Amino acid sequence: MNPDQLWETTLCPDTRRLVPFQAERETIRRMHQTFTLLMGKGEASGRRQWMEKDGGLVETDV
Repeated sequence: MNPDQLWETTLCPDTRRLVPFQAERETIRRMHQTFTLLMGKGEASGRRQWMEKDGGLVETDV
């Protein structure tokens, strides 16, 4: 994403939406674990295993 797109979609105070979020500690821990698996460096093998196991659960409209 280039800087202009990032500004327009995320950073511009006139158009962005910040939504309060609350979750229990265990939920946050699991979310962090999943986020790290999907986005973290050095997690390629774990990502592949996750996609092979759970990838079919995704509902897409392409």
